[in-house]
Amino acid sequence: MCFDYSGQHDIIQAVNRIIKNNEYTEITEEILAKHLYTNDMPNPELVIRTSGEHRLSNFLLWQSAYSELYFTDTYWPDFSPQDLDTAISWYKNRERRFGKISEQLTKE
Repeated sequence: MCFDYSGQHDIIQAVNRIIKNNEYTEITEEILAKHLYTNDMPNPELVIRTSGEHRLSNFLLWQSAYSELYFTDTYWPDFSPQDLDTAISWYKNRERRFGKISEQLTKE
């Protein structure tokens, strides 16, 4: 869980650290990711957005690029173990492509 986290701030501080250290002549995805606050954590596979909102709200902007996004009208304080089971069940039925076009689309 992340609280008081800003994805935009995380990206800006990573870029500023890279500039300050003057280590690279070119920035790659791997280099930027290495300088994020979450550099020692895996990217989330599933992001659950509660309260009926359909946006990330500045949460893990870089890290959630290939996450599955699950939206629910349930507010966070009311989010129950059953709601989590529902979200996980939904996630298990997703086809994870990580930015690649599915074979089904390429055959058409």
